[in-house]
Amino acid sequence: MPIDPTERVKFLNQIHLFNGLDEAQFTAVADEFKEVSYPAGKEIVQQGVADDRLCLIWSGKVTVSRLGKQPWSATLVSGDHFGDEAMLIEHHRQVPSATAVEDTTVLLLTRQQFQALAKQAPCLKTNITAAINSHRLEQHVHFKWLQENEVVYFLARKHSVLLIEGLTGPVLLEMAAIAGMLVTWYYSLWVPALAALWYVSLLLSVCAIGWGVWNAIDWGNDYYIVTDRRVVWVEKVVGIYESRQETPLSAVLRVNVDTDISGRLLDYGDLVISTIVGSTLKLRNVDHPNQAAALIDQYWKRARESSRKMEQQEIQSALRTRLLGEQPKPPEIKGIVTTPDEAKNPYEEQRGIINLFRLRFEHLATVTYRKHIFVLVEQTWKPGLIMFILFLFLVLEILRPTANLASFLKADAGLIYLLWALLYVASLLWAIYEYVDWSNDIFQVTPDQIMDIDKTPLGQVTSDIAALENILSIEYKRIGILQLFFNFGTVFITIGGGREMAFENVFNPSAVQEDIERRRLEKITKKEQETIKAERERTADWFAAYFHNEQQLRRDEGVPDEKKPDDTLPVNDVK
Repeated sequence: MPIDPTERVKFLNQIHLFNGLDEAQFTAVADEFKEVSYPAGKEIVQQGVADDRLCLIWSGKVTVSRLGKQPWSATLVSGDHFGDEAMLIEHHRQVPSATAVEDTTVLLLTRQQFQALAKQAPCLKTNITAAINSHRLEQHVHFKWLQENEVVYFLARKHSVLLIEGLTGPVLLEMAAIAGMLVTWYYSLWVPALAALWYVSLLLSVCAIGWGVWNAIDWGNDYYIVTDRRVVWVEKVVGIYESRQETPLSAVLRVNVDTDISGRLLDYGDLVISTIVGSTLKLRNVDHPNQAAALIDQYWKRARESSRKMEQQEIQSALRTRLLGEQPKPPEIKGIVTTPDEAKNPYEEQRGIINLFRLRFEHLATVTYRKHIFVLVEQTWKPGLIMFILFLFLVLEILRPTANLASFLKADAGLIYLLWALLYVASLLWAIYEYVDWSNDIFQVTPDQIMDIDKTPLGQVTSDIAALENILSIEYKRIGILQLFFNFGTVFITIGGGREMAFENVFNPSAVQEDIERRRLEKITKKEQETIKAERERTADWFAAYFHNEQQLRRDEGVPDEKKPDDTLPVNDVK
């Protein structure tokens, strides 16, 4: 039976690819789509074969897969789409295969039809471009924390204007260094003393290149991801800081776009995602923010609808258990699942040189913070200074053996070097002790509690633990120029009973405060949901008791029993 045109328009209105169309444009686009049905097992698109169709899944289920160096597969359902790149690239061959898993109906639009519609509605091309950029980036990036069968719908970095801003300073410094090298080289022909300045300019050039590479890597390590389960912001500074902030799609309340004049001109801005637990996830400087917001809006509505249906199924299952005596089916859990291989010691992630100075890291659901690098410098500068002086002494001894310290002190050279070695080893052990002491002083946030753990290198452990639901207030302070410049400070946490905990000298204290507050709200919401579930179970018990009592009364009065409830219970009427 053909799909009603009104239903087509309503369907397209829920898909982010058509964000920004007016009513007339929606009708025009809906009329162009061709309705095609495929039986289960039928191949819709063959990998590597040129295809110029955009496919929207109206009903059914489709498996999309790609073979090659990085094979992948995903299962798409109603409202999903594939074939985006064919709309902008003629004879596009780098397409994945698509096969119907069950009887499936799709809406097809050819490239020529799309190009004609894009002339009337230019936003179509912008929407498709955003989707294509996401797909291309996804082919080169892999996240180990993604769960099995979790589908990535959107993947983006910060807008390229942020990369340009980050490279402006290094480029200017590099130009100044090159100019300095040329000038000093030219004038050193007449003034040899200026040759030393050439080396200074060379050092500045090397620093500028390193600065630019660092900023480019830092820009490239930040990602915004939307999957079929959650919205995620990944922020990483290699070897120092790594953060993954996320919120389930089902918890999204609304999505707002915040942009300024330059953002409107260059099409970038901030996405402010508010959740039902009261927390906020802010994705900064997102490319194509309106398209990203429309995509998140589409999929969180789908998640809410899925959650509503699951709740109805739970009510139905509870009633069937009480009234019919059936065993309840275990719920299908779609989310984060810990496998035995993942259940390792959280400290195992710290192994390796790259993690020696990491200030924030996550393992499973536990976030761990260390004190700022500045604190490590404060603890190790004394042994470091002694080691530096001893190193200079060794260099001078090697370069000027005729004026060595042994001759000056009229002492045996072997004794001098023995004392040097003892002092150097002692200083090195001192520095290692201070590093281990810094490394073991950690703060942790788990789904249930916060912890302040201090373990001395000699093995003494002190800890302070508090439950998340006992937190009364959270605030942070950055005091002094150093804390403001290096962005570190102390997070103060007030606990019930007048107790206070302090996460001292942590990097980016505002983000730490947000982490704790988000976990606290999630914990409170989880308890509320458990209370609601228990109340629902009690209601089912009361309903079943009423039903059985009524049946007993009818039998006592000699009234024949009613027909046994069938497999369909009126759960929609149960509140």
